[in-house]
Amino acid sequence: MIIALTGLRGSGKTKIGTALAENLKANFFDLDKEIEQKTKTTIKDFIEKNGWEIFRKKENEILEKLIKKLTTKNTEKITILSLGGGTIIQEKNKESIKKNCFIVYLQDTPENCARRITESKIKHERDNRPALTSAKTLLEEMKELYKTRHKIYKENANLIIKRSDNIEKDTIKILSHIAGTR
Repeated sequence: MIIALTGLRGSGKTKIGTALAENLKANFFDLDKEIEQKTKTTIKDFIEKNGWEIFRKKENEILEKLIKKLTTKNTEKITILSLGGGTIIQEKNKESIKKNCFIVYLQDTPENCARRITESKIKHERDNRPALTSAKTLLEEMKELYKTRHKIYKENANLIIKRSDNIEKDTIKILSHIAGTR
């Protein structure tokens, strides 16, 4: 079983995914990291050099290979997969994810996501996330993305978790649901 985490950038997909994997003693894959490893560059640099259209094709190619690898391995074992914020928006990706994964939407406000992204930039002293819209500020961008993506995330989710600022609490919510479905 693949548990795929989706949601806006900054919603905590990687942190919750890591916590879930530790709790379940499961493998954890971060699609963004997989893309960076395969392309041997950061996503930001890849997009600046090649554009969004080529990035989305590469994202789909890597996602398809990863899902195939994970579904042909031990199907009894749980794997956690953190998706990029725009991954499930692409029709081709959405079909594959829905067919092969249990989708958890980490729903959060644009304000909280923008705050986490800003904190991450400060902590890591780098900005490795490309702009997704023509919005002038990060908060404006997150609000715009929420308007266009929330409905898609919601419609495709098997489980919706309204994020708090407590990773442990949110992880327990997901674990409780998974335990109830097994």
